[in-house]
Amino acid sequence: MLVPGAILYLYFVKRLRFRGSNSLPAKHGYTYRSSYAQMTVEDAWKIHNFLIEYEFPTTFSAATMFALFKAYGIPSISSLLCVTGQFSSKDTVDKRYADTGCLLLESVLNAPASPRAIEALCRINYLHSPHRASGKITDADMLYTLSLFALEPARWVAKYEWRELSGLERCAVGTLWKSLGEALGVAYELLPGSKDGWQDGIDWLDDLDHWSCQYQENQMVPNVSNKKVADATLYHIVWKLPARFKAVGEKIVAAILEDKLREAMM
Repeated sequence: MLVPGAILYLYFVKRLRFRGSNSLPAKHGYTYRSSYAQMTVEDAWKIHNFLIEYEFPTTFSAATMFALFKAYGIPSISSLLCVTGQFSSKDTVDKRYADTGCLLLESVLNAPASPRAIEALCRINYLHSPHRASGKITDADMLYTLSLFALEPARWVAKYEWRELSGLERCAVGTLWKSLGEALGVAYELLPGSKDGWQDGIDWLDDLDHWSCQYQENQMVPNVSNKKVADATLYHIVWKLPARFKAVGEKIVAAILEDKLREAMM
């Protein structure tokens, strides 16, 4: 019974695994790359939610958490978090992670024009406004943080999942996050392609990827504030583990991090 069962399982996997992704072009009317330029934010949101809720829920969730972690390797970002004390203290980090997660989920999972998405984006802008007005949050740091949320899930899918994102799916990711960045007042003038504009979501995402990698190479350096925020973040990630396994959990997290980020965390 095991052999026929295994064969039957493999047959259905081959037959059904790509059924969802293969249906997207016809379902949304974007069958060629030339048509991607016409993608609406609403369609991009639907395709993005398909990835989050059905195709790669665990990977997208983990990638988003580690995207926040990655932002803390930039001293200009981590130093502000240390000053506010919200993400650098074990007493407050759990609540602030929960607050951040709720606002991000409300912004992304709800329809772009829905009251819940708009209220979440307004709340994020409100929380950022005093720091942006004082110059403590720079345009470059805002763009870099946005790039992590837009790029890290696809990177994790390519690294850990059973397939990479299709061109249509990457276009949806780029289209949606470009729109969210505009709502958050992110300055796209820093991107090389801003002068001529972008053909579609893929074009914007590739431009963002190139800029983000260069920014990270120049700005991600060791700093005491990085370590302080990293220690509090590690505490949050492994807090559910039994005490005897916390050290092992921290080592696993450290192993997942890129070499440059690990070094920046000291």
